[in-house]
Amino acid sequence: MSEEKVRVLNEDFYSKLVVETEEGKKIAEVTLTDITPADGYRIRLTPKYN
Repeated sequence: MSEEKVRVLNEDFYSKLVVETEEGKKIAEVTLTDITPADGYRIRLTPKYN
């Protein structure tokens, strides 16, 4: 059985990704054009190396 992989920020299916704690505190919000972390958090993007 093969796994089907979906791009996380595929604009056909999603408008944003929200990262929260179990208590509901928002840690980060990621859209197709913007990344907004909560105070005290940071977002790091890793480029694809060929």
